Order: sequence, then C-alpha cells, then structure tokens
Amino acid sequence: MKFSFSWKTVFWEIVKLTLLLFIVANVVSYIRKPQLIDKTLPNLTVTTLDGKQHSLQENDSKPTLLYFWGSWCPVCKMSSPVIDDLAKSYRVITFAVNSGSNEDIKSYMQQHGLHFPVVNDADGAVTQKFGVDTFPTLFIYNARGTNTFTDVGYTSSLSLRLKLFLSRFIN
Repeated sequence: MKFSFSWKTVFWEIVKLTLLLFIVANVVSYIRKPQLIDKTLPNLTVTTLDGKQHSLQENDSKPTLLYFWGSWCPVCKMSSPVIDDLAKSYRVITFAVNSGSNEDIKSYMQQHGLHFPVVNDADGAVTQKFGVDTFPTLFIYNARGTNTFTDVGYTSSLSLRLKLFLSRFIN
C-alpha cells in the first residue's frame, strides 16, 4: 500500500472542516439565541463602572452593540478582546453578569487589558429583560434602535464588523 501526501489535499480538507464548523456554529447560535418580544431598544438608562450614565436609546445615528458576558465564562474570555477592539470604533455597552462586585469586575478588566464600558448586572435584571440565558450573547441594533442581529457564543471580529456595517442598511 502506497501512501501519498499532498499539501493541496490537506489545504482543502482544512477549508472544508472550517466551513463545516462555521455552519454548525451559526446553526447553534441561531437555535440558542434569545427570542426578543420587542425588537426595539428599551428605554433604559444604565450606569457603567466608571460612573457614566448611558441611555440605550441614545445612539448618535450609529449602530449599538450590547454584550452580555461573565468573568467566569471561558468563551467570554476569548470574545472580550474582540469586543474591546470594536469599542474603539463603535458604540458598545457591556453587561457583566454574576461577576461579583464592581471592584471584582474592575480587577478582572485590568488583568485582561479590557477597556470597554461595563454595567455590573449583579442581580441579572437587565439580562432577564433581554431573555439572555447563554453567554456570551450579543445584540446589534441599528441607528433606529431595531435589533438587526443576535449572536450567542464566540463571534469573530470580521463577522461582528460586517454585521455592524450591514445594520446601517436594515430597517
């Protein structure tokens, strides 16, 4: 029996596997995403750890990304640097769920080099309002405050940037 090795075959097998993983991840995300009763941003004002107040409906004609995460969540540890990078260019508000006191979250943010705005949702009130039960969960709202995309689990920077861009054109 003769064994032949081809880099071309290996490359195409990797491409097929990556495509399959992408499809499976998106199907799982679709199945697990929360079902929003109201697809518009609620009239809610939140206070971040730095003491700043943010009205969710005030968006300066830009898309808004809401990120529900936990310091205890392994997938969130992979996703948070992506969200941190996006927060430099987009309106991002994050909600730390079951992650301890404000000081615990600040310490976690410092240890991981994260700088995005964080609301400590210690009692889970905001999380419950959005029907989130899987972490991380991301909601993207267009400039009119309508939910355009919802993702559960890890989402790549490229995918989120594309969705934020596309949300400008979706009613």
